[in-house]
Amino acid sequence: MHAGTKALTAGIAVLAALATWPAGTVATSGEEPCRINTDAAVIRQAPSKTAPKAGIGYRDQTCRFHGYTRDVAWAHITMKDSGAGGWVNRDLISTAKEQLAPTSP
Repeated sequence: MHAGTKALTAGIAVLAALATWPAGTVATSGEEPCRINTDAAVIRQAPSKTAPKAGIGYRDQTCRFHGYTRDVAWAHITMKDSGAGGWVNRDLISTAKEQLAPTSP
């Protein structure tokens, strides 16, 4: 595959991923859109499995991603619909950057 074809393919993949994000999800500085990618994600008040629940997010609901814990195990998010904010296991969400990342060489 030629370099030009790879770039075109990557560009089309980026546009396709952007098209799936709802209108109005432009992130403010230090934030980016995210989406719950599991059936149900418990949002915790602190980055710990034993922390009190702050809310719950369901598959394909949108959220705002604010950052990870230092060990990148927990993601700090705010749900767009309910406004519930807190921490979820990082594997339970997909960020816009992860959606746009290439999956093959």
